[in-house]
Amino acid sequence: MTRRKIFLPILVALLSLLSIFLAGRWFWRGGQWTGNAPDARAETLEITRLPPAACDLSQTPCRVELPGGGDLTAELAPRPLTPLQPLTARLILRDVPAQSALLTLSGINMDMPFDPAPLREIAPGQFIGQAVLPICVTGPMRWRAEFSITDQRRQTIAEFLFDSR
Repeated sequence: MTRRKIFLPILVALLSLLSIFLAGRWFWRGGQWTGNAPDARAETLEITRLPPAACDLSQTPCRVELPGGGDLTAELAPRPLTPLQPLTARLILRDVPAQSALLTLSGINMDMPFDPAPLREIAPGQFIGQAVLPICVTGPMRWRAEFSITDQRRQTIAEFLFDSR
């Protein structure tokens, strides 16, 4: 097979994936290209960013104690975490008030940020949501998962690092 015959299907596939991503972003934002407009509440919130946890989300759920008491347990499944497969993100809070929770995934060894995935509360202190890791054409990828919990006065961001295959 010639290079041209191989290159064309790959190019078409990549353009198709980009189109699907952009269309999903369009509909998720309610048909508006609003960019990443800052949240007006962010100026009044006390923000605490925790250092990366000493735990690998690609291997096991991770538990982190929070300043001021309480803890959170984060989980991404199914494992192994692979690109283009739907992931379920679970967040369990113990003795921590929260009105909302978000998951933000971003690439470390290649800049691949995307919009935060809102997590919905399914029971008091239990949140769940969906996300998909984009494919990395260079091979295995190192990721940062930030679980952000917000209440009336504060936002806490717990960071976890993991690898995908």
